[in-house]
Amino acid sequence: MIKPLRRLFAIWLLALASGNLLANPSGCVECHAGEVAEWSGSQHAVAMSEATAESVAGDFSGARYEDSDLRVQFQQEGSQFQIHTHEGDKKREWTVRYTFGVYPLQQYLIDIGEGRLQAFNIAWDTRDKADGGQRWFRLDEPGGNRPGDAMHWTGIYQNWNNQCADCHSTGLARNYDPVEDQYHTDFKHVAVSCTACHDSAGEHAEARRNGQSLTAGVELAAVGAWLVSEGKQPPRRQGPESNSAQVSTCGKCHSLRTSLTDSNHGQMHDQFSLSRLDQPLYFSDGRVREEVFVLGSFEQSRLFQAGVVCTDCHNPHTGKLKIEGNGVCAQCHNAGDYDTPDHHHHPLNSEGAQCVNCHMPEATFMKIDDRREHSFMVPRPDVSRESGSPDVCLACHTDEDRAWSIATVENWYPDLYESDTWHHVQQQNLPEILAYLENEREPAIRRATLLEQHGEVLAARQTNLLARLSQDSNALIRESAMRVLRHGDMDRVRSLAENGLADDSLAVRLAAFESMVWSGTMPDPERWAKVQQEYEHYVDTQSDLPAGSVLKARYLLAGDYVYKAEQQLKRALSKDPGYVPATIVLTDILRSGDRNLEAVRAIDQTLGHSPDEPQLIHLRGLIRIRLQDYPAALADLEQAHTLAPGQWLFGYRYAVALFQLDQKEKARQVTQTMLQRYPDNAQLRALMNHL
Repeated sequence: MIKPLRRLFAIWLLALASGNLLANPSGCVECHAGEVAEWSGSQHAVAMSEATAESVAGDFSGARYEDSDLRVQFQQEGSQFQIHTHEGDKKREWTVRYTFGVYPLQQYLIDIGEGRLQAFNIAWDTRDKADGGQRWFRLDEPGGNRPGDAMHWTGIYQNWNNQCADCHSTGLARNYDPVEDQYHTDFKHVAVSCTACHDSAGEHAEARRNGQSLTAGVELAAVGAWLVSEGKQPPRRQGPESNSAQVSTCGKCHSLRTSLTDSNHGQMHDQFSLSRLDQPLYFSDGRVREEVFVLGSFEQSRLFQAGVVCTDCHNPHTGKLKIEGNGVCAQCHNAGDYDTPDHHHHPLNSEGAQCVNCHMPEATFMKIDDRREHSFMVPRPDVSRESGSPDVCLACHTDEDRAWSIATVENWYPDLYESDTWHHVQQQNLPEILAYLENEREPAIRRATLLEQHGEVLAARQTNLLARLSQDSNALIRESAMRVLRHGDMDRVRSLAENGLADDSLAVRLAAFESMVWSGTMPDPERWAKVQQEYEHYVDTQSDLPAGSVLKARYLLAGDYVYKAEQQLKRALSKDPGYVPATIVLTDILRSGDRNLEAVRAIDQTLGHSPDEPQLIHLRGLIRIRLQDYPAALADLEQAHTLAPGQWLFGYRYAVALFQLDQKEKARQVTQTMLQRYPDNAQLRALMNHL
């Protein structure tokens, strides 16, 4: 590990050397010495650093890494840190520009030209040797990514400029040139410093020097106090509520989201759009599946609903917990009721008695980085079995199975399994879905997800509901309501969409504009010129990614520029030949032109890079039905259903196809199996009655 004093000294040198004191801690230390000292020892302070002897943690003394398709040697030559690679038949020498992160691993950024910084795929394990650290290790699997692949360390998805930069540096401007396909990225401070959270800190410091007063940005401090729970009475807030902007400020980086602008200021829904709880990002019970970070989980929690903010548990400047162990939970939850075997059914001070091991289970990313979930759910082994999410009990009791954990928890809490969960909500009938959508006591992120899951039905039948939801106080709901409008008749909902164009939130305005465009209705260019400029800037901001090319293609299709749209989609697939959304839109174009065989070939090519992708296999099955290639179509529909049993619509369509092709008994079997998993699904029940 880097010695703390050397690291701290290096941080100060980097801050002073940048030349922009107002954006750096050195401009704040005069009045906020304590906060700057805490920050200096945090991971934020070394989120990214210039590669120096003080900042580089890895062994560059000639150390080697080797596997079946890659040989690497790490050397220091003077003040430079060199990485020598031998991959395939090519030998290359690279110079490390920056370190990236510090614990439990450190990556190294390499300039490969055209302004692109790429994260090398061999990282240094900074943990203690006794914990398995102090070694070079590979982040991807040997043989999995070859030069030219999108996920290779030189590929589009390992690019610092578009994947990492705006959260690891402060005051970032990506400055991508789509014509030259080059970056001119710049930042005010190399790491995460004061203005990353206090966006007016520079102006605040300057005003202070001039004897004036100016806030450092949105008020972020937690206020009020929490009264500890008493029996069944939950913790209660005393005094004023903390500003919810704190959670949004932290969540801008601690979340999976889409950049809406190249600006480096603004709250979540003005700078980013938060990803919903969709599969495969999350399991159907809301548990984390992919690398979605924290905010999407936390916004599902009762804590968030009650007004808990990040700094109720974490020191904002060190990033560490305010109290270790169960003590951090006991700030609000009476230890006499909860930190006892009567509650957790484990010996005191054992691993099973730790609150986090049941309510904040860990998931491991980047091979060695264990991260805890923040939804604070009550363990439900029965729901974990249905959704396929990891069973919390089996994380420790590795010699047991799901049936054991289900029976054990039911024995402890006999009434627990009677209550519905988020997993069950998604399987309910439309009346229950509508009631959930309008229930403001339910988490907004779940309501927004559910709204989009049922978008087609709601846009066709529930215009009044969409009108009410488009006025919701939460921007997540309003944004999703605007997205859903694209599934309906724009002539009927145009006034709703235009209300969205005037929304205070950028995310809502863009969703409204996009729905109108995708529905073939361009907003009035004079009245809504500013929103059109915002949308075009958004598309340009995303244009370096395959997803941006798909957005551009859809925008072109709205103007009936079909050929140009097709070229954009092919551009996306040239950057990532396995990019499924591009292929889906491309097949729409091909099918609309009765080019069904070309559509099948396009799907085949993408499946060559993204094998076993159920959505594409399902789509190919539908196209093959149109081509009357029924055996191949049924094989595709069956495979898609098998690969994605959580997608009930795949199973439903497979069963319908079986019925239409006179395979009624098998259709009954498929439908009956689906009903065991989704007993409340009205369409499946109707199909079973028909069969």
